[in-house]
This record gives sequence, C-alpha cells and structure tokens, in this order.
Amino acid sequence: HYDGEKERYFVKRFMIENPNKEELIITEHAKSHLEIVATDYRPIAEIIFSKRDIENLTVNFEEFIAIKGIKAIGNQLSKEKIKQVNLLDPLPYESPHEEEIEVIDEEEIVNETPSKNEPEDDDSITEEDGQTSLF
Repeated sequence: HYDGEKERYFVKRFMIENPNKEELIITEHAKSHLEIVATDYRPIAEIIFSKRDIENLTVNFEEFIAIKGIKAIGNQLSKEKIKQVNLLDPLPYESPHEEEIEVIDEEEIVNETPSKNEPEDDDSITEEDGQTSLF
C-alpha cells in the first residue's frame, strides 16, 4: 500500500481477525491507497523503480515481512521512488510439517529433590544465626 502521509510504499501481511467487522488497513490520508491485495501464502512481486538506472527488484513477501497484526503499518518497501508494483506468480504452498523424534531408549526421570517434610541428608553445619556454613 502507499502511505500518503509518509509518501512511501509499505508491505503488510496479516490474518483477518474478525471477518464480520470492517477495519481500516491503510491510513485515512487522502493520498493513501491500496496498490495490491494478495491472498497467497507466499506472494512474490516485481518492483519497478522510477529511476531507469535502478534494476527491477523481485521481492518474496514471505521473507520480507512476517505476519503481523492488522493495524501494523508494515515494512517500507524501498526508499527509492517506485513507479509500479507487479504481483508475480506465488511460490507453491508448503504445509508446515512437524519433525518426528525417534525414541531410542526410554528413561524414567525421578525427581530427586527432597520434600519439605523430609530432613535433608547433608553434612552442612548450621551456625548459631541460622546460616549454613560453606566451609
């Protein structure tokens, strides 16, 4: 989106928190506008800069910005003046997979901390003031 107040392009990634509630996702500034809305998990865009000597940039939004709250401003796309933003084909969706842990030898762990009711079996000497002697 273009932020009219900051005069810069920003990228936001967020989840719809309440589908039954209308929420502003850009500022209300007169020059603010949505450039692209993508619902892909891993969107890719091409950035074309106004200066001809700056090479076009391909941005993987998944790596560029993490998913944040809907009210977040987002990350600034570039400090350079942008002529156009083109949405490209997204990367394929990869479902998150959990690592399987192989159990080799199961071992029972026993809590060896004495309870408050049981006296400790240590040879520490208690001073007259109630402090334990270190030496």
